Amino acid sequence: MNAVGYDYKHDNNFKIERPYGSGDYLFLFFITEITIDIEGVSINGKPNSCIIFTPDHSQKYYNAKNGFINDWFHFTANNNVESFLEKLDLPTNTIFSISDFSFIRFIIKKLEREFIRKDMFWQENVSALLNNFFIELARENKYQNNYIEDPHNTALYEKFKIAREEILTNLQVPWTIEEMASLVALSRSRFSILYKDFFNQSPKEELIRARINRAKYLLVSSNSQVKDVAQKVGYDNIYHFSKQFKRMTGHAPGRYGALYKGNNQF
Repeated sequence: MNAVGYDYKHDNNFKIERPYGSGDYLFLFFITEITIDIEGVSINGKPNSCIIFTPDHSQKYYNAKNGFINDWFHFTANNNVESFLEKLDLPTNTIFSISDFSFIRFIIKKLEREFIRKDMFWQENVSALLNNFFIELARENKYQNNYIEDPHNTALYEKFKIAREEILTNLQVPWTIEEMASLVALSRSRFSILYKDFFNQSPKEELIRARINRAKYLLVSSNSQVKDVAQKVGYDNIYHFSKQFKRMTGHAPGRYGALYKGNNQF
C-alpha cells in the first residue's frame, strides 16, 4: 500500500485530475455524490459508489456543487493484481455501487491506522487486510448483480446460507428436516429440494458428514470417550453413531482414535 485516506472531506473547488493515472492502483469509495469522467464521459455516481482505477488510466473526479467525502487507498503488488481482480470478477475503471458498505469503511480505517503506526508486521497485516477487503467487495458486488437478475432466488439463497451456518455450527442439536426447514419457513420437501440445488447435497447428507468430521477431530485431539464425542456431535444413540462413523471412515470410533491420535492430520 502506497497511501491511504479515511473520511477525507473536500470542498466544491477540489478536483482530482490525473490524465495519465497515478502509476499504481487506486481504490475510491465515495460517501457522497461524485462526478467521474471516464473516457471523456461524465458519469454521476450516487453515494456509496466505488471505482478501482488501474495504474495508467486517467483519473478525474469532483463534485462542483457540494464537494465530496471519500475513503481511498493506492496500492501495488508483486503478483498480478489485474488477474486477481478478474478472478474476483471485480470491474476496473468503472463506477459501481455497494449497498452493504460497512466493511469498506471499517477495513480502510484499519488500513490507515496500520499505515500510520507501522507497528511490527504492519506490511503483512496490510496484505491480509487487502486480500480480505477485495474478497468481501467481490462477494457484495456478486450478490447485488445476482439480485438484479433474480431477486427472489438470490434472497432465498442468502436465507439458506444463514440457515446452513446455524445448522453446521450447532451439530449437537438433534436436527430434524422439519426443524431445518423452519429456519427458512418452508415445507420439508421444498426445503430439501432447494438445499440440494444450492449446495449440491441433501441437508441430511451434509449434516452427517459435518458430524463425522467433527467427531474425527475430537477423537484424535482430545481424551473424550466415544459416548461423549457422540453426544457432542448430536447422537444420543451410540450404536447409530458408531455405525455411521464406520460407514464413512472404515473404522469404529475407538479404533480411529487409537490409530490417528497425535498425527496432526487436522
